[in-house]
Amino acid sequence: MTTDIRSIRNVALLAHGGAGKTTLTEALLFNGKAIERRGTVERGTTVSSTEPEEIERRITITPHVTHLTWHTILINLVDCPGYIDFLEATRGVVNVVGGAVVLFSGESGVKPETERLWKMAQDALVPVIGFINEMDKPRADFIRTLGVIEQTLGLTTLPVTIPIRDGETFLGIVDLIPMTAWSARDGVFTQIDLPDSVREDAEHYRQQLVEKIVEADDALLEQYLETEQPPAEEVLHQGLKEAVLTRRLLPVFCGSALANIGVRALANGITFYLPNPLDKANIKPLEGVNPEADNAPVTRRPSAEQPFSGVIFKTAIDVYSGKLSVLRVFSGVIEADQDIYNATQQRKEKGGRLFKLLGKQMLPVERLAAGEIGAVARLAHARTGDTLCTVDHPIHYHRVGYLAPPLSYAVEVDAKSDDKVTTGLNKLTEEDPTLHFFRVGETGELILAGMGQTHLAVALARLKRKFGASASLKTPRVPYRETVTRGVRVQGRLKKQSGGRGQFGDCWIELEPLARGAGFEFEDHVVGGVIPRSFIPSVEKGIRDAMQHGVVAGYPVVDFRVRLVDGSHHSVDSSDHAFQVAGSLAFKKGMEEAGPVLLEPVMMMEITVPEDVVGDVIGDLNSRRGRITGVDAKMGNQLVKADVPMAEVLDYGNVLNALTSGRGLYTMRVGTYQEVPSHIARKVLGEQRPVG
Repeated sequence: MTTDIRSIRNVALLAHGGAGKTTLTEALLFNGKAIERRGTVERGTTVSSTEPEEIERRITITPHVTHLTWHTILINLVDCPGYIDFLEATRGVVNVVGGAVVLFSGESGVKPETERLWKMAQDALVPVIGFINEMDKPRADFIRTLGVIEQTLGLTTLPVTIPIRDGETFLGIVDLIPMTAWSARDGVFTQIDLPDSVREDAEHYRQQLVEKIVEADDALLEQYLETEQPPAEEVLHQGLKEAVLTRRLLPVFCGSALANIGVRALANGITFYLPNPLDKANIKPLEGVNPEADNAPVTRRPSAEQPFSGVIFKTAIDVYSGKLSVLRVFSGVIEADQDIYNATQQRKEKGGRLFKLLGKQMLPVERLAAGEIGAVARLAHARTGDTLCTVDHPIHYHRVGYLAPPLSYAVEVDAKSDDKVTTGLNKLTEEDPTLHFFRVGETGELILAGMGQTHLAVALARLKRKFGASASLKTPRVPYRETVTRGVRVQGRLKKQSGGRGQFGDCWIELEPLARGAGFEFEDHVVGGVIPRSFIPSVEKGIRDAMQHGVVAGYPVVDFRVRLVDGSHHSVDSSDHAFQVAGSLAFKKGMEEAGPVLLEPVMMMEITVPEDVVGDVIGDLNSRRGRITGVDAKMGNQLVKADVPMAEVLDYGNVLNALTSGRGLYTMRVGTYQEVPSHIARKVLGEQRPVG
């Protein structure tokens, strides 16, 4: 039976690692009777602990989908990663859910990961409510944490529940709208009399709550000022929901997920204040394009009566059970075994069985309707981020742009395991869009790129566990180049006679340097037919073959011009091959005489960092032979632009995390090639193997 779309809440749980997100998921599921007993992260027995690597490290690595029913409302929860190396996986989730709960630790407040997750939610126009967890920790402080949230995230908080005491004396919560107090005694959550010690604070915060709600509605405000009586609870709930949907305020709940205190009030807040799919479509309409009609704009409504459309936000691949594509259905209905059109890849696919998910438990269903979250099995080609729809009504929704993985290593593998490693890592990149695996043609190396050291370590562990393939990582080789610094005129001559037909080719070339980035130019200046026209392309081919391996260290040669100016031929012994060899010999001789030098790739970097560490970051870049090209303000941070040699920033992801406590982000791409300073070149030539 399909749930009424107005009774659905699709909610992402967002927090830095260790804030208690998975424990909160467990408490919500237990209170909603979706599970019979609560597991623990320490024992690896929670619903969201599905991967051995997660259990071992006690962190969430990939988004986990669960669901519960709370007072007739279906809540689909997505427990999202909070550890810095896996944050990007959350970006795909916030683009499909309706709302989010952001957890803050009552002890540690807002961490850099929280800031990044908050920005993801804001960029995706996701309404948010907050939950200050761990109020029973020794150094928990509710008031201080509220202040840190407001100062760090630049928003107005509005407590909806407040704690009865902080820290080790934490007793329970006061729910401010009904003004009721609750506590857990012997593991049972019960209503208690409002303690006198908290009454004054409760009345203060309730008055603040009422005033913040009514000030957005002129009629309510006038009524409140005239009567001095707060509106009815239903009116307050509706007013607070409007504040959440417009992202004007951040309602904040508090409690302890571990002690299961305050979790029921949070569940009520999810049902009261976070949007259903119809509400969310009013905030962010379902707009896409038709890939079959020149990307003409197309819209959908979140209704089961519309053509089916949905977006995959997670992929899981098992060697034995195959691929599982987790999706949010935006419109229409998908049936089990239905033919599906993948609008992203513009190809048809045969759908498989459908499931609702409760962690690793898969509950078969016959259909998934608009607003629901579920999974479809055995889609052969679908990947995370793909739009699925009906064949007759194609639509493609905007694809999420994940940050490029900043950390790259070369993959070392023995010849016997090469195929297994390649196949396995390709499968892992299907699951994880933030993991990249590719071969660099210039160096021949296989490269694995990820968001950090832990991300790559987990990838190798999963490679071994799931595909039985072992590999190790090493620093990748820098794709150096070579070039010339002065012009020369040289001859290349091949003359072989050993009885019968011989080989003869003779050419003179002028070799000269070009500007950086100019590449290779070949000019024919031969006159008088000293080299027949049919052999001139052979000379060029010989040079092009030889320029792949320079004389300094065997790297490709770039940015030079060759003029073919003279030569000679033999009417019988000359051939294409002979002139190819002659061209190659001339080039090699010319390289040796033309002042060959080593070039290195220089990266154009953009680094976003907080104001308080910008000096440290610039100092570090200067120490890496970097050249700062600009520093600009960007949304409360500083954007540092710099050109830095690639060899100096192969490990920059780790360096930036250390300098900024995980608050920095960066992108880089090859900008140009520059001559390597002589003292650096000597070191490079001493350490690196020649190419070829």
